[in-house]
Amino acid sequence: MGNYALLVGNGINNLADGNSWFDVLQSLGQKYGIAIDTNNKPFTLAYEEIYFNILKTQHSNRIESTIKRFIANKIQTITRNDIHQQIMTLDCQNIMTSNYDLAFESCLPASDEIKNNGIIKEQKYNVFRHHLINDKRIWHIHGAITVANSITLGYEHYSGYLQAMRNYTATGSSYSKEEFKDLKPLIRRLNTPGEEFSWIDNFFRRNIYIFGLTLDFVEIDLWWLLTYRERCRLLEKSDKEITNRIVYYVPACLAEDEKSQAKIALLKSVGVTINDTFGQHFCRSKEDEKSYYVDVIADIRKAEK
Repeated sequence: MGNYALLVGNGINNLADGNSWFDVLQSLGQKYGIAIDTNNKPFTLAYEEIYFNILKTQHSNRIESTIKRFIANKIQTITRNDIHQQIMTLDCQNIMTSNYDLAFESCLPASDEIKNNGIIKEQKYNVFRHHLINDKRIWHIHGAITVANSITLGYEHYSGYLQAMRNYTATGSSYSKEEFKDLKPLIRRLNTPGEEFSWIDNFFRRNIYIFGLTLDFVEIDLWWLLTYRERCRLLEKSDKEITNRIVYYVPACLAEDEKSQAKIALLKSVGVTINDTFGQHFCRSKEDEKSYYVDVIADIRKAEK
């Protein structure tokens, strides 16, 4: 099994009509009779606006759970496509995804029901949450439809999640599980083989290839992790030298616009390698988008041969 990991975003789901996040939000607006307007708004705060507008009409302290169950049910309609299946043929054990759906899991025959195999059984956050299918670990870093409350959407949820991530990675934390009561922070365990409990370990221990993920600046969890990793790498704050590569794929036709250039500059500053070799025609059609992902997967396979 190759010693690398993937981080895959919602771009691969957009290859099929009706699977976009916009479609989900519009359905939510129709259900509750509210206008959904996320234009020029950071989505984490736009979600809070949506939540507050619904709360003003529903007056229930359980309404957020209801909202997330609705979203989970809507996302359940997303099924695997050719790109999901091609990704699952790669020989890496760890596949991280910001997607909530189970399209990756459905690509492999599972002997048991899909369940959370995290060493700590979280109810809300996703530091440890993953599904083990055959020899693949699928890490749903922003939650999964199997536990609707784990779906990470608003500013409040992201902020609490970031705190849990920082505890695991940088400061250490206490957990109810006896053998993890005084678990050292990850940055002090890199020299200890086998002690991997979270998707976060991948960012310090093995090469990572990121694609289909816009990496908006509102994703404070990932931007914090990249920033903290680079600080530790440059200042030698870990108990082992950090030498793994993180590669971010951006379609060539998008790489030159002003917004992408700003993001690319920041990614480079935190030690991320940019690959904009593929996707000259990405913006033209669904077929061109699909061809782009096929090229990316082939490139990863070649790089880790």
